[in-house]
Amino acid sequence: MARRVPLPRLTHRQRTARWQRERRQQAIVVTVFTAVLVFVLGLAAWAASDRYYQANLTPAAEISGVQIPKREYQEQLRYEYVRLYQQYGVPPGFENDPQLDKVKNSYQELALDRLVEQHVLDRAAQEARVATTDLRLDEQYDIEFGEFKVRHVLISVPADATDKETAEATAKAKARAVADQLREAPMDQDLWNRIAKERSDDPGSKESGGELGFAGSGSYVAEFEQAIRSLAVGQISDPVRTQFGFHVIQLQEKRKPADTDLVKRYRSYGYSEADLRQRARYELLRKEFERRQVDALATGTVEQVRLAKIFVRVPSLTSGDFQGFTDALKKQTTVREQIDQGKDFAEIAKEQSDDPGTKEKGGEVGWIARGMIVDANAEPLVFSTEPGKTTAPISTSRDWTVYKVLEKEAAREVIEDQRTTMKQHAYRYWLARQRKVYEVRKLLPGFAID
Repeated sequence: MARRVPLPRLTHRQRTARWQRERRQQAIVVTVFTAVLVFVLGLAAWAASDRYYQANLTPAAEISGVQIPKREYQEQLRYEYVRLYQQYGVPPGFENDPQLDKVKNSYQELALDRLVEQHVLDRAAQEARVATTDLRLDEQYDIEFGEFKVRHVLISVPADATDKETAEATAKAKARAVADQLREAPMDQDLWNRIAKERSDDPGSKESGGELGFAGSGSYVAEFEQAIRSLAVGQISDPVRTQFGFHVIQLQEKRKPADTDLVKRYRSYGYSEADLRQRARYELLRKEFERRQVDALATGTVEQVRLAKIFVRVPSLTSGDFQGFTDALKKQTTVREQIDQGKDFAEIAKEQSDDPGTKEKGGEVGWIARGMIVDANAEPLVFSTEPGKTTAPISTSRDWTVYKVLEKEAAREVIEDQRTTMKQHAYRYWLARQRKVYEVRKLLPGFAID
């Protein structure tokens, strides 16, 4: 049997030295471990911080040098999506269905533009000392988020009529006769069924007594909605002219915002009444600045230019239409080369322009006064270009345009059609120039050009 060799006994000094050495080794291990842990946690914290910055604080746009954080854009986009879900009848739980991706992508630039517009309105209202009263805000809130149920009879005006004036008068007289008939018994469903079926030119409602159901703000053209707002429940309107013809309208019922499916949907997403009333406030500001712009429109004789244009539509990169985007760039290059080579501008427009309203006329736009071109970069450019010359191309994130100045007159009478166009463009014209004054820049990728 092997004999155990006894280990040598350590002195007190040796035991102390060994204990101190082990403590130093432990301290080194703890220090290294702590350093590694701090580094790892630091990386994690940095990553979390960076993710938070990218999602919330990255600038989405800039106005007068002040950055608008991305979190405001994300909130605006969410607001637009809720309205989209309600409009398309998307049931709760299906908001992330891949079939919605394309239409949701189209709302991204809309959300950014709305966000920028709100900041412009806030700043302009502050500078002009424009305030909104509680009464007006209550009314606008009901308009924006309430609903109305209507029915109508449409009398169209033949588009191919040789005598436009007579066709217009005839259609209006028919509509007035319909209104007189319905006023004899405005709530008689059988009467509505018969007149709508026999007289209405609206294929979507004529078989159902003219019923259009419940709808909210923005569902119909402006003239139609304006007429609805002026009616009491049960009242029959006088003939209302829109681009479709003459309408005889009855307001059947109103819903307060709290009772509409849209507001209920917004509330389910956490929006309060105060949030929605803020949206109504922006609509009030839009109306106020539009009114001021209309009041300032030019009359009498003003400087005008006669223009032709070549317009190229440019798909947004965020839409996913990369082929369309590439094709648009190629078309721009082709147009530039053909202009430089001296090819007839009208022929280029017929071949290359994406504007159906002017391309067949060789790009002819007609006489333009200030207030008719919304783009704040285009108007000064065309008015400073000599007759017979073409402008430099004007690019935005949505289109590319080059103009040719055909004629110029220092004093030409503003006609009614021009003034109508100015009124239609009044608010967008004002907004485009305010964006320029405030040096607005969109900073999100794909939306930077404006």
